[in-house]
Amino acid sequence: MTDRAVDRDTDVNVAQAASAFGSLADENRIGILLALWQSGPLSFAELQSAAGFSDSGHFNYHLDELLDRFVEKTDGQYRLRTPGTSALDVVFDERFGESPPDVDIDVEADCPSCDTQLHASYSDGRVVIGCPDCPVLVNIGYFPPRGRLERDPAEFFAAYSKQTWRDFTLAREGICPHCGGRTETTVEVDPDWHLRYPAVSVCQSCQVTIGTTIGVRLLADPAVVAFLHDHGEHADDRPFWEFNCCIDDSDAVLQSEEPLRVTVPITLDEETLRVTVDERTNVLETERVTRR
Repeated sequence: MTDRAVDRDTDVNVAQAASAFGSLADENRIGILLALWQSGPLSFAELQSAAGFSDSGHFNYHLDELLDRFVEKTDGQYRLRTPGTSALDVVFDERFGESPPDVDIDVEADCPSCDTQLHASYSDGRVVIGCPDCPVLVNIGYFPPRGRLERDPAEFFAAYSKQTWRDFTLAREGICPHCGGRTETTVEVDPDWHLRYPAVSVCQSCQVTIGTTIGVRLLADPAVVAFLHDHGEHADDRPFWEFNCCIDDSDAVLQSEEPLRVTVPITLDEETLRVTVDERTNVLETERVTRR
């Protein structure tokens, strides 16, 4: 459901980015950042000691490479800047450490195209949920290796699901879950993939593209939350891919193309909640219908 697009025409200054990454390409500098994260703010002498430097000249050279970009000095004290903290986030999620065990399991959901039981895998930070018998991919995403190291497979996929459907909700609400930039979401009609009316969010800053069913974007909508609650369900009770409306839109109804109106049915037990949205996935109307 997620596809990252690379656009060299964005406003990223490639030379500055390369220079910034170059400033981190030394274990001594990572040590300085870690010392500030653990004990900062610190004076020059305190930071030198905490980072394990015996030679002040050697220490000063490496500290100068970090100043202004990743470290700031205020009133004689050194502290991490936000980019410094973000750099350590990359270190702490252990994507440079030992890779956690891979996972390959069947999940409690069927392929929306051929009804084969779906399969989930995790390797080197990458999650893939799809059909083993046909080309349908329900979800492709990333989860930090630390999140796998600290959980068994069932706990891991439960955590991944909770984070991922919230990312989809953020994208629908105009916030890129990857960079915080502004996203624009539209409903496409009959695209060239297994969904008929996908909700597609595009970040105007990093150009990341997120495509999902309309249904998974509605998990935080008050009417949907109330409907699930009335049937003893909550979006976090089980992975989102076990809710049929989150992976399959074959029963969605195109009410009109101009203006675009799509109705998504969400069925539990003998009751269906029909949610009608516009071209931006804004909820326009809801209706509960009981099967007789």
